[in-house]
Amino acid sequence: MAVHTLGSVASIERNLGSACTVLRIDGGELLAGSQEGALACWSVDSGSECWRIEMVGPISDLAISDGRVYAAASSDLHALDASSGEVIWSRSLEGASDYVQVWDGIVWAASSVYEIEISDYVESTVWMFDSEGSLKERWTFPERAWHFGLHDDRGVLLGLGRPRCGLLRIRDGEGVSHHPLVGSSPVTVGVCGSGGRFLIGHSNGSVSVVVDSTAEISEERSSPVRAICGSNQDWFSGHDSGEVVSSRGWTVSASGTVESMATGPSGFEGSGIWVCRWDGEGSSVVIVDATDGSVLLELEHGHRIRHIQSADGNIALGDSCGRIHLIEE
Repeated sequence: MAVHTLGSVASIERNLGSACTVLRIDGGELLAGSQEGALACWSVDSGSECWRIEMVGPISDLAISDGRVYAAASSDLHALDASSGEVIWSRSLEGASDYVQVWDGIVWAASSVYEIEISDYVESTVWMFDSEGSLKERWTFPERAWHFGLHDDRGVLLGLGRPRCGLLRIRDGEGVSHHPLVGSSPVTVGVCGSGGRFLIGHSNGSVSVVVDSTAEISEERSSPVRAICGSNQDWFSGHDSGEVVSSRGWTVSASGTVESMATGPSGFEGSGIWVCRWDGEGSSVVIVDATDGSVLLELEHGHRIRHIQSADGNIALGDSCGRIHLIEE
């Protein structure tokens, strides 16, 4: 199979100026944030830059809702006008600002405190603001969240590291409830799958599929889950070892650590699973068939690809030099 470069198949290539830390495709716009605090918005159709602003970085998460962009950056949470990038309001959080989610006028954010002397996280806080930035409530707990997703009951679901591991569910007016998962392995990554399912990866290589209050756990594997994605009722996990594992029963192995994954266009009938690996010298991007794991296309790239985002038949990839590549179906 011929190996192409990522740049040769990208319809748009842009530059943030420093390492890409987050990507979002929202309708006809592509947004990207960087390690140094650049946040830029481009038109998917024309590739033209709509706006660009600078803030204190790194930018760790973005959420878009009701004409606003919410950015978790450094130790702050910012609300910006989605059409101009103008800052509407900003709030300081405690520690590093990690995540942001928005639902029905409620802005949820999560922050964490890292203690250098013990090389570990010692405290995290979930914040609930209204759309104008007024703090409504906050909750503090001793674990860092490695997944922060919206739940269909107007609350959020967190995947926890040590000491408790498992899931933390927070709802407005009902407080916090902890839900252990079988095996008590720390959460490493998570996504919201289809049909209200949450896909949770663990440090022991297993995957939890959570629906409501029940969870199905896959078998353990030799290395931690580094990336995870879902398509219909299937899930796909990428591991430190380079393995990609499917709930359909197939496994694909290659050298390098899997750093990011997403479902996206395949160029063939059906969807493909985009897998980004890093071997210490360069990145490989492999598109595999979601049905059987066969390799459909392989791309090379000289820099580390840490972030990938797919929506509406388009897929965007951001690398360690700040280059953003958009590939259209």
